[in-house]
Amino acid sequence: MERQFAPGSTDLNPQKKVFFRPAGDPVMKPPENSTSPCPNRVPVRRRPLVVAPLMAPRLPLQAITGRLDEHVARLTMIMILAITLCAVGQANGQAAEGAGKGEWGLTPLRIAAPVNGHIHPSICATSNVLVVTYGHINHRDLRITRSTDGGRTWSQPAPFAHTVDRSYYPGSLTTLQSGAIVHAWNRWDTPTTEKEPRSVLYSVSDDAGQTWGEPQPLPRRDPAVRSVIRHPLVELTTGQWLCSLDDATIVFDPRTGQGRPFGDGRLHGLVPIVRTPKGTFVSGAGLRSTDEGRTWQSIDTFPDLKSQGWRHELVCLANGWLLASEILGPGFGGERIRYVISRDDGVTWKDRYEYYHPGRAINGRACPRTVQIDDETIGVVFYDIDKNQPGGPGLFFLRIPLTRLSAATPDKR
Repeated sequence: MERQFAPGSTDLNPQKKVFFRPAGDPVMKPPENSTSPCPNRVPVRRRPLVVAPLMAPRLPLQAITGRLDEHVARLTMIMILAITLCAVGQANGQAAEGAGKGEWGLTPLRIAAPVNGHIHPSICATSNVLVVTYGHINHRDLRITRSTDGGRTWSQPAPFAHTVDRSYYPGSLTTLQSGAIVHAWNRWDTPTTEKEPRSVLYSVSDDAGQTWGEPQPLPRRDPAVRSVIRHPLVELTTGQWLCSLDDATIVFDPRTGQGRPFGDGRLHGLVPIVRTPKGTFVSGAGLRSTDEGRTWQSIDTFPDLKSQGWRHELVCLANGWLLASEILGPGFGGERIRYVISRDDGVTWKDRYEYYHPGRAINGRACPRTVQIDDETIGVVFYDIDKNQPGGPGLFFLRIPLTRLSAATPDKR
């Protein structure tokens, strides 16, 4: 395939990295507040070429052009330099490909620049729109951003209307069968303080996250006990939402405002619960039920989601594959993020797909959240607040083709 420089990459400084993209590929536009030094150089095949110091050719224009005008001569010099860079890149390209980007060299796109605290993003998809919420300033500024092109570009993050001038703790986003979005978040003891016990509020949007209805509370078993949500709801039927809270696992009816215990009434804790296309329920507590939660069986080799249930995720794709997050490495942030995959309705978990490996410690808990964009693509949002990375602390979005998960292999610790 003929290759060309991405726009803006004709700088002849030999110390800089040069990004290539296939001719005809779209150039992604960065968010308006992006601080990335090179946010619009994100191609479909991202391969930064780390080039050894070279001297740009310094040939007299007369020696190159003859009767050609000076403009054509300069283009000729650029082509000579491009060929030289390609030759060097072929020598070291394999070593450079995918460095810090996981197994497949996919490059995350910076979509926001959070300031501090519990960033803990959430994501959902509806009507060809992706919606993300995240904590911009710890407990004080909860923001929302939207994408209408599958996560390639994002709107300027804006404060979520119902938490302006109020304290909060991040929660979850869920798309209902009707296409409406439920945003659930956590309030503290009063609207402006940050003391326990927390409890859950939710709001519904019927226009893909542009406007939101008045906040409503989830029922509380005991007002003196903390009740927190961090994972999407499961819509069992219309008006029946399975909510996995840290103090209760309930089925909530928004029409009456009442809740009841789910299945056998056990407390799963602050872990995700999903339902597969076969009707099987899989709990982040390492349990599986085929009878609407009345009985549960332990899952062998299930990844440890329960120890930090608020941080991890469990997602069921339309084809029935289940993805559980796993973060490896020392420290509180680890060094690598990957999926553990089940392809047999949650019975076995052996394949792994790593999608983020920056080659250093990840700063922050990452709190990845995944959504299916279409039949061929998923997307994951996560954060890394390492101040020394290009652009500083960031919230990132990564599109992953499902073909990559098809090629995932068993554990390679």
